[in-house]
Amino acid sequence: MKTATVLVLVAFFAIMMGAACALSSPEELQKPGACPVLPPNTFGTCDERCTGDDSCSGEMKCCSNGCGHVCKPPVFKTADSPVKDGSDTYKHD
Repeated sequence: MKTATVLVLVAFFAIMMGAACALSSPEELQKPGACPVLPPNTFGTCDERCTGDDSCSGEMKCCSNGCGHVCKPPVFKTADSPVKDGSDTYKHD
């Protein structure tokens, strides 16, 4: 009986940790910079090569390519370089 209780508690703890991770805000995992602005009517491959900035190496960000998401170098706002506010980075719906 004690073994069953321990197993139930361990399973409960694992489920709660998974739920806590799933509910964490994507903004917490975003790297500095923004994704490059896509030209109008841009369509890339509909392939999800990243699931968030944390799935990209180094300083790369997970950005939309017009259909799917790929890792791209970030851009930083300057007077002559338009950037989006990061709204096209991958977010779970």
